[in-house]
Amino acid sequence: MATLNKQITTDKTDLYKSVAIRKNPRGEAGFIALISMLIIGALVLVVSVGVSLRSLGEADVSSGKEMAHRALALANLCAEAGLMKVISILNYAGGESIIVDGESCDILAVEGSGNSKTLKTESTVSGYTRKLKVSISQISPAVTVSGWEEVADF
Repeated sequence: MATLNKQITTDKTDLYKSVAIRKNPRGEAGFIALISMLIIGALVLVVSVGVSLRSLGEADVSSGKEMAHRALALANLCAEAGLMKVISILNYAGGESIIVDGESCDILAVEGSGNSKTLKTESTVSGYTRKLKVSISQISPAVTVSGWEEVADF
């Protein structure tokens, strides 16, 4: 009977060893888990970097739109100032710059004669340039502005 118990115990131990060896012969379960975690970590890192770069790109676009808007506002300011000078100074020729908050706009040479004149302004803010062309069809007795448009080039 003792031999039988010893044999059964030995068989159980051998059985557990053989199951353990078949289940994990070289420690692959830990290796597979480690590789899986590295792959998941790399994917999370790639997605995070992609989202960050996209948000930076959106911030650049937003900043660019703001600078372009500021350049247009400054060009409009110059156009209004130039219009006031064309009205008040009979032979106003243009060719001056106006500085506002460290940024400038240019009133280019006024074209035309008599009651019909064309006023051109240009402003550049952080590399964004906006150009306006104001057409004046009558100055006296009342001012008539026949066109006020942003143009790509003069």
